[in-house]
Amino acid sequence: MGNAKSTEKKGIGALNWTLLLVIGFSAQIAWVIENNWFANFLYSDFGAQLGVVTAMTICSATATTFSALFFGTLSDRIGSRKKLITWGSILWGIFTIAFGLTHYLRDSIYNDVMLVGVTIVAADTIMSFFGSMANDAGYNAWYADMMDDSNSGQIGAVAATLPVIGTLVGTLVGGMFVTGLATEANPQAGYIIFFSVAGGVTVLVGIASFFLLKDAPTLKPVKDGGFWHQFGSTFNFRRFAANRELALVFLTLCIFFIGYNCYFIHIMNWMNYTLGFTDPSLILGIPLLIAVAMSIPFIKIINNKKVPTVAAFATILSILGCLFVYFVVGNMQSSFDTENALNFAANWPCFVGIILVGIGYVVFMQAMTVWMKRLYPEEHRGQFEGIRIMFFVFFPMIAGPLLADPICRAFGEKVYQVVDNGNLIFVTAQRAGEMGYDISSIAEGYLPVNELFIAAACVTALALIPMSIAAKIYKERNKS
Repeated sequence: MGNAKSTEKKGIGALNWTLLLVIGFSAQIAWVIENNWFANFLYSDFGAQLGVVTAMTICSATATTFSALFFGTLSDRIGSRKKLITWGSILWGIFTIAFGLTHYLRDSIYNDVMLVGVTIVAADTIMSFFGSMANDAGYNAWYADMMDDSNSGQIGAVAATLPVIGTLVGTLVGGMFVTGLATEANPQAGYIIFFSVAGGVTVLVGIASFFLLKDAPTLKPVKDGGFWHQFGSTFNFRRFAANRELALVFLTLCIFFIGYNCYFIHIMNWMNYTLGFTDPSLILGIPLLIAVAMSIPFIKIINNKKVPTVAAFATILSILGCLFVYFVVGNMQSSFDTENALNFAANWPCFVGIILVGIGYVVFMQAMTVWMKRLYPEEHRGQFEGIRIMFFVFFPMIAGPLLADPICRAFGEKVYQVVDNGNLIFVTAQRAGEMGYDISSIAEGYLPVNELFIAAACVTALALIPMSIAAKIYKERNKS
């Protein structure tokens, strides 16, 4: 009996592995739409509204965090992750579809920047709320329930690589939809169809979860007084800080992603409009595929309890990647072949830069996922997913965009959206005037600038401070 029990703990089963991959993959496609394509859609449909992108990101982070805390507490109390994954995915998919439909409000509200902002931000915020219910409070806690010393490296690798695979597929497939299905009558048709298809798939995954997914047999309801008392206990930072190693790991995560969100929320627009690539999905997608492949050898290292070493390596690689983009890509962008993204001879700096930051991101998440989830108290995993979201999403997605916004305004030039040979482009006031446009009737905006990457490198370097302290505690704890 003892051997059987041990074997059961080490294997999570083929069905659970399949669900881990399918649910996680569909969720990451939905997130990449929100994190990358929504801002690109906004620029294309409503103009270079940098302030709206910032507001959208902050409100989304707030909704995501509240949802993770609320439903994380609820899932612990009812002893179920399945219900959150099922219903959250269905609603998430519905509101992903709804976001694309905001296009049909364009003609009536285009010149009303405030109304554009409120409409776009509200649609994105609702989507984020249900997305966090399904993914953060449900899915992440569900696979954390299954982790043990024998499988943490494998599950951690899956959890870390799925966002990159989702970004890869979402970027490449999204690019096919956006460029391939656009029409002269409706240049945004590709966006709308892409959002609708991805939203529909997310709904189907939610329905499939209802019939196939089972909660971990060890998961039991945990009630600590009334609901709001238990919810409020999340903010008992004295209890949280008592787990010093976990607190330092969360702080490391927070600082790293402040730097990451300084540039990543703008990366599609940076490639599309600042660098000028007609199909930026290839420039982002291909290097990320290489980054995923490069992360595989780190699974064994993590299982050998070298998590802090891997995390430090990934952080340094991310810093080097950002510096490379700023100093090399920034100084060579005039030589790029923007019409043919696959011209490696001309565009190699872009590929190298994205590969470096891509490997850094994947391996960092791979290591940190294992590190923090193995420190969660077993009876409060759902609630601690909510705390993780505060450090992974809430603080970084407020601080990162707020840092990026003034940098773009300080180092960038004011631009206006005009039509040139049937294409939507951004030009300076002088160029718009030369083309016969009255800029007083066009919404002004700013494009992302290369300086975002130097700021990201500086912020990311600060993550090494709490990481080094946490690493000492980790090594002491794992002494044989």
